[in-house]
Amino acid sequence: MTNINPDVEFESHNYNITTMENFDHFMSRISNGSLTQGPVDLVLSCVDNFEARMAINKACNELRQTWFESGVSENAVSGHIQFLKPGETACFACAPPLVVASNIDEKTLKRDGVCAASLPTTMGIVAGFLVQNTLKYLLKFGQVSMYLGYNAMLDFFPTMSMKPNESCDEYFCRKCQEEFAKEVAARPKVYFIFYIYILKSPNFG
Repeated sequence: MTNINPDVEFESHNYNITTMENFDHFMSRISNGSLTQGPVDLVLSCVDNFEARMAINKACNELRQTWFESGVSENAVSGHIQFLKPGETACFACAPPLVVASNIDEKTLKRDGVCAASLPTTMGIVAGFLVQNTLKYLLKFGQVSMYLGYNAMLDFFPTMSMKPNESCDEYFCRKCQEEFAKEVAARPKVYFIFYIYILKSPNFG
C-alpha cells in the first residue's frame, strides 16, 4: 500500500478487543489515533462476530464516534453496511440481530476451522459499498447510505434508515439520544411563509 501512496501511515494491533485491557487501548486509539493526535474521523468495523461488534458499538457510543458497521451472512450470499452516528441513528444494540434476539448462542453456528462467510465475490461487493460510502462521508459528496443490504441470490439491494431505540440496553446510546434531542431543541426555529395567489377569470365568478 505504501508503494501506491507513501503518505499513508499504518498502525496495527493484533488483539481481542472484547477483553478489558485491550478494550481500553482500543478506546484510546479512537480518541488519540489521528495524525493530529486527536480523535479519528471515522471507524470502520469489519469484524466477524457479535461480541466484537458490541465492543465497537460501546466504544463509539461512549466517545460519540461516528462509525460504519459491515458484515456478510453465515451463508456468504448476503451482506450489509450500516452508518451509525451516536444519538442520531440506531446503534448496533438498538436493533440486535435475529440470532441475538432469539437467544441463540452465536458460537453454535460456527464450525471449528471453517470460515462460513468465505465467498470472495460477496465480501468484495460489501467491501466496495463500505469504501464508497466512506469516501462520500469523508469527502462530503453524494448521499451516505444509512443502511444498504445485498442479497446475492436475488440481486436485491434494500436500503433504510433506522432511528435509535429510546429503550436501548446500551447506556451511552441513551445518553447520546438525550444530548442530540437537546441539541435539536436548541436549534433556531425556521418559519415558512406561503403566499397563495388566486387568479379570477370572468368566466368563473
